[in-house]
Amino acid sequence: MKNPFRFWMTSGVAIMVAAASGGRSFAGEDRLTRTRVSPHGVSEIVHRIEASAQRHGMHVLACLPQQVNAFTGESHYMIVLESSQGGTPVQMETPDAQPDLLLSVVLKRGQQGGTEVFLHEGALRDLPEGLSEQVQNDLADLPAMLDEALAG
Repeated sequence: MKNPFRFWMTSGVAIMVAAASGGRSFAGEDRLTRTRVSPHGVSEIVHRIEASAQRHGMHVLACLPQQVNAFTGESHYMIVLESSQGGTPVQMETPDAQPDLLLSVVLKRGQQGGTEVFLHEGALRDLPEGLSEQVQNDLADLPAMLDEALAG
């Protein structure tokens, strides 16, 4: 476990919007890792993730769209999940860093169709000190929850 500059749990929409739209890249795009690709469209994947999250004791706090390229119309969507204890974990590595929403998934329409699914690369490793066991379990369950949502 690590000790980031700041770590907290929130249900506040303002911090989610700031994390999704701040900085030069969408949702800290350089820190995202593509984990899965689905043949389904973005809207279908949002519904599937919401249903799977509920089965795993979590809820969708927000689905935040972001137009990345005005010329091409390219968009990403960040789904922010609420942990089973309430709120979503947020961390900042440094005082000037963009907030990272650890329980979030980013969706992007694939170039060949379907949907690409991205996770924050540090969401499952190097977790902040003081993270409750319940939130640790939710983070550890995130890949299985996504697998369930994208199956079929």
